[in-house]
Parts: sequence; structure tokens; C-alpha cells
Amino acid sequence: MPIPFLAGWYMTDLRMKYRLLLCLALILRISPALFSQDKPGGPASSYRSELNIPYCTVEGHTETLNAFLPVNAARPASVLVDIHGGWWMNGEPAKNASPIFMDKGIAVFSIAYRLGQEGGFPQNIRDCRNAIRFIRKNAARFHIDPDRIACMGGSAGGYLTLMCAMVPEDFADGGPTEELKGVSARVCGGFGFIGPTDFVRFWNQGPDDILTGPAGMKSFRGPDDKIPDDSRPRLRLLFHGIIPDSDSGRALYMKMSPMGQVRKDIPPLLIADGEKDPIVPGLHGKELYEKLKAAGADASYWMTPGGGHSFPQGEAFLRMLNEFLDHIFK
Repeated sequence: MPIPFLAGWYMTDLRMKYRLLLCLALILRISPALFSQDKPGGPASSYRSELNIPYCTVEGHTETLNAFLPVNAARPASVLVDIHGGWWMNGEPAKNASPIFMDKGIAVFSIAYRLGQEGGFPQNIRDCRNAIRFIRKNAARFHIDPDRIACMGGSAGGYLTLMCAMVPEDFADGGPTEELKGVSARVCGGFGFIGPTDFVRFWNQGPDDILTGPAGMKSFRGPDDKIPDDSRPRLRLLFHGIIPDSDSGRALYMKMSPMGQVRKDIPPLLIADGEKDPIVPGLHGKELYEKLKAAGADASYWMTPGGGHSFPQGEAFLRMLNEFLDHIFK
């Protein structure tokens, strides 16, 4: 059964895919023992799925989500909103829920959001926050607890998870659609892994994307999956042509970065890096974690030794994840 937040991951080569398969095998082998405690949603003998549920229409685009809901839960279930990865350019919601969360009776909502040129920043942040509003507004329909909604995701989804958890209610992303006005987008926690946390740094880490043609004419190449950390072509597109080469450009990049949203009064976060990540190099999560702890925020951190751009690995991490879920859903 696929892990929902792995849907649409950006994978660079077969070796990385192989490592991911090994990681999944480890998770599926040991998860029953790690997640055998009392379930926040009550024991759930089975789950039901609702797919392709429209959650908002904005600028002519109708976005959908898939819901995986515990059946006959003793009380309204806790919620994880799964945000897929894919460089903000591709990917899709998961079609199944992970046994990690089913074993705890957690409802999972895997969401779509606007991608590429039709998305970008802050449009994709707005979509994710409107999905949270829709889920909260329909708490009775889904038999979930509107006060226990958290989010999770890896890579681009890890970034969006952190932004959903960290930005203030009135964050300037376009706001709720008409039918969702007055509904909060707050979450009670966020688990974000292998996502960029500082777009100015991410831009500066990326290789040059300028091409020089005849007579010195300059143009910009497109993304190249063979180039590690090829952030610049994508950020040019996602920021609608704005780059951080001026005070205003840098200010926008930081406003759209988790590093630009650090303060004490945010919900608990679990942040994870891969030590050898070739896509988001340099332990972006660690830098954010250290800044959050200095501000007095509730944050935890994991770094997978030797890990790449993949789900955090190791039994110790799975114990940390279990403790984090118990902490935010207590």
C-alpha cells in the first residue's frame, strides 16, 4: 500500500528509487509494533475512501482531494492533510492511505493544488490552506475533529506543509474563496521533510541557467533533471519571473520561505533532512530548526545519516514520528 505523502516525489535515478523501496519495506515491517498504542480516533476496523472531492474553485480551476476515513470510529478522528511533492510542477494526490496512520485511526486527506505556471507562489499556498478550510468546514460530514488537523509532506510538499503551519491567519496569499470565508486555516502541527526552507539560499545554491547565444544574446534554459539542485529555472517560473537580485525580490523570496515566517507562536513542527540530499542540499531543515528553537518555538528535528531526497529512515525516526503524532493529537 503506497505511502500517501510519497506520491509525485521528484526522483533523480534508479538508485534513489531503490533506496526508497528499502525504506518503505522497513516502515511496513516494523510499523505495527511502533503504532500499537491507543488510537486518537478510536479503533478503526476499516477505512473508506472518497476520491476526487472538489474543495474549491479559483481562477477557473477546481481543485480536489482524496479522503481516507476510519469507519465506526469511537469519536471524531484526528486529521493529517497530505501535500504531495514534485517541484511544485507535477505530482498528484495519493490513491491510498498509509498503514502508519491507519493503525492510529487518523483520517488522511491527500490534496491537489495548482502546479507550474498556473500555480507558483503564493497560489499553491492558498490552495493548500483552502483545502484545510474545506476539511474543517465539513468536519461533521467526515466525522473528524476540527481542532486536530495537522499537515505533512515531503520535498515541495514539505515546504508547503511548513508554510501552512507557520504563516499567520491573514497571510497574503489571496485568502479563502467565497464559500470558505470565516473558516480558519490553522493546523495543530506539521511534519515537513526534505523541503527547501530559504528560497534566497536555494536560488544561490542553484547552478546558472543563463544561455549566451550569437552576438551575446542571453536566454534562460529550462529545468534539467540531470543537474543536481537545478532550482533557478523552476524558481523563475514559480515566482512569475521575479528573482532575488533586488531588495524587493529578496523580500518576496523570504516572505514565501519558512525562514521568513519564524516566530514563537506556531504549532509544533517535526522537520527532517537527508544528509546527502542532492535536490535540497545543505540541511535546510536544520537551519530552520535552529532558528525556531532560538525563537522559543516547539520544533523537533531529524537528519537521516547518509540519506538522500527520500522519506526519513530508521527505527529511531519512526519512534520520533509516533511521539510527534501523539504530541499534536493529544
